[in-house]
Amino acid sequence: MTQATEKAPPTLAELEGKVQRLDAQALKDGQAALDAGKAFAAAVKSGDVDKAVELADARAKANATLGKTQSQLKTATSAVESATRSQNAGKIADIHTAMASDAAVNGFMDALDKLGCKWTKIERSEETGKLIINSPETAPRKARASSNGGSRGTASWEVDGQSFTSRELIEAHADMLTDKVREHFDSGNFRAFSMTREAERIHGLLTSGN
Repeated sequence: MTQATEKAPPTLAELEGKVQRLDAQALKDGQAALDAGKAFAAAVKSGDVDKAVELADARAKANATLGKTQSQLKTATSAVESATRSQNAGKIADIHTAMASDAAVNGFMDALDKLGCKWTKIERSEETGKLIINSPETAPRKARASSNGGSRGTASWEVDGQSFTSRELIEAHADMLTDKVREHFDSGNFRAFSMTREAERIHGLLTSGN
């Protein structure tokens, strides 16, 4: 009796090679679809119905081929990203461990902890390349009573037992806005962004604990 052997999963290099091949194929298929479309348009313009019908079929096949290649490329690209994350998981865990035991990092966290900040978010600005560090405020602003008794549809957010409207939550944590939204908010251009959506994002950051 012959025992079937399980095929080993593709390596990251093999997956990357597949992406390169599919990327090149997508370019070829895209050009073929473009040419087929031009040929069909020319036949329609000439009034040759039989030729137009023939080329319509060719155009449909070219577009279908392009769509299939693009779908395969998307799947292969996702596989590369997944394999890369898996390959780097151990290295990332080691960096996290090193940061957690670093005296300087612990010193900053101890200082923030004394101010009531239980977590800190660190990210790198895509615009400047500099680190951006945010922590929740130690004493969130209390909600102000609405001057009109409250308006229909106004969102309410609760943080540490305090209730905020969307605008109040944004005002209390304006440092958590992106630079572009902060610019609109400070200038009073509230139509340029969704205040409810920004409040929802900030509320998620404040209550997620990560």
